[in-house]
Amino acid sequence: VVIPSPNGLFSTVCVSSQVGCMRGCAFCATGAMGLTRSLTTHEILEQLFAALVACKRNGMPPIRNIVFMGMGEPLDNLDSVKSALEVMQDPFGFAL
Repeated sequence: VVIPSPNGLFSTVCVSSQVGCMRGCAFCATGAMGLTRSLTTHEILEQLFAALVACKRNGMPPIRNIVFMGMGEPLDNLDSVKSALEVMQDPFGFAL
């Protein structure tokens, strides 16, 4: 999900860290489906890449914020999430 800011200066992308979730929070539909698996670093980064392409193709503001608020609990997939964050920030990666 890509969310443009109200002022139109930047966008925020919401990424998932897992397919489903094992937490089962009462307020969350994802928890009701249970955990299928954790995403790899590559799969997390693919979400960001797809969002960057979508923003460019649709004339949306550039992505400046990334939130792990899609499917899954990021702390339950910490190794992949940390690796993805490193690439997202690396000047030779996404440089965000």
